[in-house]
Amino acid sequence: MQSYTNIGWIGIGQMGVPMVNRLLDNGIQVGIYNRSPDKTQDLQAKGAKVYASAAELVQAHEVIFLMVSDYAAVCNILNADMQKLLKGKIIVNMSTIAPSENLAVKDLVEAAGGRFAEAPVSGSVGPATNGTLLILFGGDADILEPLQNVFSYLGKKTFHFGAVGKGSGAKLVLNSLLGIFGEAYSEAMLMARQFEIDVDTMIEAVGGSAMDSPMFQTKKSLWKDETFPAAFMLKHASKDLNLACAEIEKAGRKLPAVETTAASYKNAVAAGFGSEDVAGVYLDLKQR
Repeated sequence: MQSYTNIGWIGIGQMGVPMVNRLLDNGIQVGIYNRSPDKTQDLQAKGAKVYASAAELVQAHEVIFLMVSDYAAVCNILNADMQKLLKGKIIVNMSTIAPSENLAVKDLVEAAGGRFAEAPVSGSVGPATNGTLLILFGGDADILEPLQNVFSYLGKKTFHFGAVGKGSGAKLVLNSLLGIFGEAYSEAMLMARQFEIDVDTMIEAVGGSAMDSPMFQTKKSLWKDETFPAAFMLKHASKDLNLACAEIEKAGRKLPAVETTAASYKNAVAAGFGSEDVAGVYLDLKQR
């Protein structure tokens, strides 16, 4: 089975830039489109072909990756005019949207004569830069197989969860855990300060306990210094938690930890901390 070495990519944001860089560095030809053309200049200098419109990019490529902000942005790209161009195309959505939303996009693409798969990622800018993301694939195996070489440059492992909806479901599971851990560690660090415990010693104790985690080790200096430069913005974590809550509600379930954490992150965004790191929910908790 063929492997794709020439793809189209729509969406050059915080994650899109390092991911496309990885592909260019490893010999994949990439055509790119972004609503803000200035974000494409560095990639163009590295060899990416920049298109003036999403429609021109789609016409030129068999496989098109989407890495945009939300469901509304996906629908805006795949508008009625674009749908006329999708026959024979493969759309791979790497954006984080809900399982029910990806299923709706699948129906739209297939009605236009194209094929669709989802491949959201777990990991932030650092793993995107290093090519150590986790690829969470949902879709047909015959779409996945020729894309494995592309995914191999982006991530350390690709999980095929099954049909469309399963990959995005897995992404919401992982990001719900991320949010819950961010909330829990933030509350723990605030509790330590309340008890006037030396923060360095408390961090060392957590790191030596069963409550340690890779996330804690990565972000412990943020809680120590109470500064939160963003690897994964709090507002994006909040969006994903809200998506998870909406899917939970549709299923008629109650998952209190997810729902409570979503409410906390929503408060933090409303308080102006949306551009801080996901661990920056600490700042909002501190002032409550």
